Amino acid sequence: MTPMRPLRFYLTWLAPLAAALLVRVPGLGARPLWYDEAFTVLLTSRGPSALAQGLLADVHPPLYYAVLYFWESLFGYSPIAVRSLSVLVGLGVVIAGTLLAARVFGDGVARWTAWGLALSPFEVHYAQEARMYALLALLLICATLAYHQAIMHGRRSAWIAFILLAAAAQYTHNLACLYLAALALTPIVLRKPRLLLPTAAAGLVALALYTPWIPRLWGMLEGVATGYWIRQPGVSEVLRTLLTFVTGLPLQTWALPIALFISLLVFLLMAWALGVALRTPERPFGAPWFAWLALIPPAVMLLASIWWPIYLDRALLPSATAFVLLASWAVEGQWLPPRLRWTGRLAMLAGFALGLTGWFTHSGFPYAPFEDIDAYLRTHASPSEVVLHSNKITALPAAYAGPDVDHHYLADPAWSVSDTLSNGTQAALGMPADPDTAAAVGQAPGVWFVYFRREAQDYQALGIDQIPALAWLDTRFSLDSTQSFGDVDVLHFVRPGGGG
Repeated sequence: MTPMRPLRFYLTWLAPLAAALLVRVPGLGARPLWYDEAFTVLLTSRGPSALAQGLLADVHPPLYYAVLYFWESLFGYSPIAVRSLSVLVGLGVVIAGTLLAARVFGDGVARWTAWGLALSPFEVHYAQEARMYALLALLLICATLAYHQAIMHGRRSAWIAFILLAAAAQYTHNLACLYLAALALTPIVLRKPRLLLPTAAAGLVALALYTPWIPRLWGMLEGVATGYWIRQPGVSEVLRTLLTFVTGLPLQTWALPIALFISLLVFLLMAWALGVALRTPERPFGAPWFAWLALIPPAVMLLASIWWPIYLDRALLPSATAFVLLASWAVEGQWLPPRLRWTGRLAMLAGFALGLTGWFTHSGFPYAPFEDIDAYLRTHASPSEVVLHSNKITALPAAYAGPDVDHHYLADPAWSVSDTLSNGTQAALGMPADPDTAAAVGQAPGVWFVYFRREAQDYQALGIDQIPALAWLDTRFSLDSTQSFGDVDVLHFVRPGGGG
C-alpha cells in the first residue's frame, strides 16, 4: 500500500480493524452456545482419541476441529474462549480481504472494503461462532490473494501458497470445492488461456494433498443426502442468499422488507457499475472476477441442491466476502454517477446497521438459556427421575452448560431428515441417543421433558399434531408443571401412583 504518515495510516487502516474488533467482541459470553457449537466443543474436549473417532464419523473434515483442540488446550472451554478463535480468524478475513482489494483495485477500494468487511453482519455473525466458517473464509480469501499474485507475477512462492491454502480450505469444509472450482475457472472467465496449464497443475497438486480424505468424502455426501437436515431450496433461498450477503440474518420481522429493499438496491447498483465498466475499453478485470467468485458458488450450490441438497448459506461466507469487495468497488469508483455512489454507500451502511441490530438482539431459536435450564433441573429433579430431551438440539447445549446433569435424548425418527449424529459420533461424544421414549424412561417415577417449541410447529407442518414423545408421555404420565425458558419448554411428568 502507499506509504502514509502514522496518523493517516491509523485513521485509514487501523480504524476499521479496531471497529471490526469492537463489533465482534460483544455477546461472546452472553449468548449461550447453540447445538452446532456445543457439538464442536463437546467433541474437541474429549481428547485426541475421541476427536479422531468422532471426525471419522462426522460429515465435516478435521482441520478446524484440530485447530480448536489446540486452542482450547491454551485458553479453556468457556464460550468466550472457544469463540475467541473465530474472532481472531474473522479479523484475519478483514485484513486479507483489504489486502486483496488493494492489490486488485488500489487503496481507494481497499478502504471501503476494510470498513465493509469490518461491519458486514454476515462476517460478524460467523466471527462469533465456535464453528469453521470464519476459518473457511480466511483460507479461501488468502488462496485468492495468493492466486492473484501467482498469475500476475508468476512467483513460485505464490503458487505454493495457493496450493497449500486450497488444500487447507478443503480440509476445513467440504463445500470449499465450489469456491475453488470457480477460482480454477479464472483463466476462462478472464480470457487468459496461458494461465490454464499452471492453474490446472496447481489444482491437481492441491487435490493430491486432499487425496487422503477423499474416501471419507463420498460417505459423508451419502450421509448428507439421506440423513441430514438440509432441504431442497426454492426461490426463497435466492432472496435469502442476497439478504445474507448484505444485511445478514436473522432479522426482526418488521425489518425484513426494508432489508430486502436495501439488498436489491445494492445488488442493482453493483450490477449497473459492472455493466458500465465492461462496456469501456479498459474493462477492469478485477470487477468481473469478483462478480464470478461472489455469484457462481451460490448459483452452483442452489442448482446442485435440486438433485443433492447441499445449500448451506454459511458455507458461502467466502463468496460473501468477494461480494463486499465488488460492492466496495462499485460505490468507490467512477462507474456510477456521484449521487448513485453515495446512495450505494448509504444503503450499505443502513443494511449493516439493520443487520447488526438484528443479530445482537436475537435470542430465540436456536439459542436458549441452557445454564438456567440446568440450574432449574438441579433444584427440582430428583435423582430417580429422567431428564429427557426430544432430540439432540437441546441435549448437547444443555450437556455443555451442565455436565453434572444426566441428560438423555431421543434418536431422530427413522423417517426424519434431521439426524446428523451417526452412531460413531454419539459414541465419541459419550452421549448415545435412546432409541425411543419407553427405553429412555424405563420405570422412572417422573420425567422432565425438554424441547424447543419450534419442534412442535415442525411436526404440525408435517401433519403430526403433537411431538411423538410428548404424546407417549401424555398417555402414560400426568403433567405436573410447565416451565418456559425462552423458546424452550421444560415439562414435568409424574407416573400415576409413582410419586416424583
